[in-house]
Amino acid sequence: MSIQDLVAEQEHRTSIYHWTFFIHLWTLTGLAFAALSLKATVEGDYDTAARFLIGVLLVDFTDGTLARLFNVKQRMPLISGEIIDYIHDLVGLTFVPMVFFWKTGLFLEPYGFLLVIAATLAATLKYSMKANLLTLGYSIGAPPIFSSVFLCYFLELGPVVTTVYTVGLIALVLLPVRFPITSLVTTHWQPGWQSITNYMLFLFVIPIMLWLKEAPKVIYWLLLANILIQLAMFPILLKTGIIKPGFNRRF
Repeated sequence: MSIQDLVAEQEHRTSIYHWTFFIHLWTLTGLAFAALSLKATVEGDYDTAARFLIGVLLVDFTDGTLARLFNVKQRMPLISGEIIDYIHDLVGLTFVPMVFFWKTGLFLEPYGFLLVIAATLAATLKYSMKANLLTLGYSIGAPPIFSSVFLCYFLELGPVVTTVYTVGLIALVLLPVRFPITSLVTTHWQPGWQSITNYMLFLFVIPIMLWLKEAPKVIYWLLLANILIQLAMFPILLKTGIIKPGFNRRF
């Protein structure tokens, strides 16, 4: 390799920007949606806040797949898409939604703000484990799917049920129960039933965003039933070998 080639390779390794930076911008747009949702929540405009949070989910559906498709990590090695994604998920899929649920009266008081703190800390702990869990091939504790509390909001299940459900999610995130690494998350797409949550959410996201609480309740009951079944059954399926440990994401 010539000196010119070595210099060119070094410049490539230290280059901050590439046209694929738009994918990082898309992830950062999810953070902007979260900030706008928080603003709307504080102002009491809960429908707008809910729609921006659904926008965060749309970003989460797509940014990782786009990053892998266009080899963003190799093309911009100085920027860690993983760290951007951790921040996006912690803020946009846990902290801001939990504040939204608290401010809309979904939790029993005076425990609402304590649940915001507990869920945020539990999710932070889980994201700190993510790199090692990819090596293990399974998740220790449930994924921090606190956005699923939205189903209680849309179904108007009331503070008692919502508080019990949220406490249960926090406990499952922290307990050393093994879950398949691709279950109940929106970033690990693959053909087949293990990604059923992704496909259901993708199918229903437009009517949910348009109609919110006015959308057909069957949508929300199907999503909630799917989540509860996976929380109950997937650790058993993993333990019995029906689901194998491993990171078998296809796209």
